[in-house]
Amino acid sequence: MINREQAIYAIRYLLFDLVKEILYFPIWWYSRGLIKATIFCGRQIKSGNERFAITILFRYWFKPMYGQQDWQGKIISFFIRTIHLAWRLLLMAIWLIIVLLIFIIYLVLPIYIICELIPNCEAVESIIKFISSWQ
Repeated sequence: MINREQAIYAIRYLLFDLVKEILYFPIWWYSRGLIKATIFCGRQIKSGNERFAITILFRYWFKPMYGQQDWQGKIISFFIRTIHLAWRLLLMAIWLIIVLLIFIIYLVLPIYIICELIPNCEAVESIIKFISSWQ
């Protein structure tokens, strides 16, 4: 059975760790976490480039489709590939905007949460009073 001193020690230990983690959180979020978020967004952009095959479309933009070497085939292939490339570039731009919005949300989220918590400080004060009444 746990006696009162052990319970107080456990609560203090938990609160110390909790305060330490809360104080370390912004440092981690904007240092290591930011590096991880940047790498994640870079991989998503690279994945979008591979998924939409933008570099391949640029590479074969002026080559005729289906191996047709006459001038009609080259003209039709150029216009079809141009439309195809424009569509894929539009999709890639939308994907890039989504990834950048995710990154911006990552940057702003802790600040937004803190700004939302400040008006609710009465709840934090009541929790502190409740815990201090145990001693």
